[in-house]
Amino acid sequence: MVDAETIANAGFKLSIAKIKHFEVRPDDIFLLTFPKSGTTWMKEILPLVMNGGDIDAITGTPRDVLVPYLELQLSVDDDPVIRVAQKQMLIPDGFALDQLQSPRLLSSHLRSEFLPRVVEEKMVKVIYVVRNPKDVAISSHYFLKAVHLSGFVASKWPSQAKAYQDFSEFFPEFLEMKGRAQMLHYDGTKWHEHVLPWWERRHHRNVLFLKYEDMIRDLKACVRQIAKFLNVRLPDGAVDKISDHCSFQSMKNNQMALKSNYCTNILGVKAEEGSPFVRVGVVGGWKNTFTVAQNEMFDEIYQEWIKGSDLEMTFEL
Repeated sequence: MVDAETIANAGFKLSIAKIKHFEVRPDDIFLLTFPKSGTTWMKEILPLVMNGGDIDAITGTPRDVLVPYLELQLSVDDDPVIRVAQKQMLIPDGFALDQLQSPRLLSSHLRSEFLPRVVEEKMVKVIYVVRNPKDVAISSHYFLKAVHLSGFVASKWPSQAKAYQDFSEFFPEFLEMKGRAQMLHYDGTKWHEHVLPWWERRHHRNVLFLKYEDMIRDLKACVRQIAKFLNVRLPDGAVDKISDHCSFQSMKNNQMALKSNYCTNILGVKAEEGSPFVRVGVVGGWKNTFTVAQNEMFDEIYQEWIKGSDLEMTFEL
């Protein structure tokens, strides 16, 4: 839970002070998402937009190096659990955010109030990606299923190692972001608590608010939107090239996007057979899992979540 100094998860701690006072550069670009909302997808797209669609330039480089997680570099006292995980994410020893060339692409799952102060003060560009919470719930369930079954989790966090029996067991904990579901997020932040503050800032000059469902519907249009926001003039053919490379089918064959090393050595699964980082890439997959009762309960809670907001999400295409 959150106290005055740390954000604590099941197995590691993040330093609020380190994060809040992190030295942000004026040309930094932040990718912010609630977990399981298209982060891996955007980590493939953004570097390509920034380098004009040059796929060779990112080949062989881990996406978590191209677009590193801010918070995982700022854990408390060089947390050993984080370091083990980062090694399996192919992040090299000695990797440091302050050594990256500008403009830096930085990612985070932190809720807005825990981000560096200058981010909240509209000093840098923010790309926020939101995904409808029903599909987030399904994606989260499969992700935690892989995590909880892994030997790594069992050895580091025995109390968290038991996998959910099925979605019905996971469902209420996701709604409250409690129990084992809290491993999704550092401080138990619920979907609406993460999303709505950025929705309210969507008209700010430094914020680009994107919906995962719109990316599924028309990826090329979203790539153009991203390039315009970042003041990048893409060469002829680059939008098509980026969109083709970042299509779901292409991502399913991309070992870096699948995080194959992490899947093999941490989760104990074959990435090409079931990577929790690139799974099905559809809108409305929740309909194959939610019962009628679960859907009715979710709809009721969701209306409470967004009460007073004009945010509209797409739950199926």
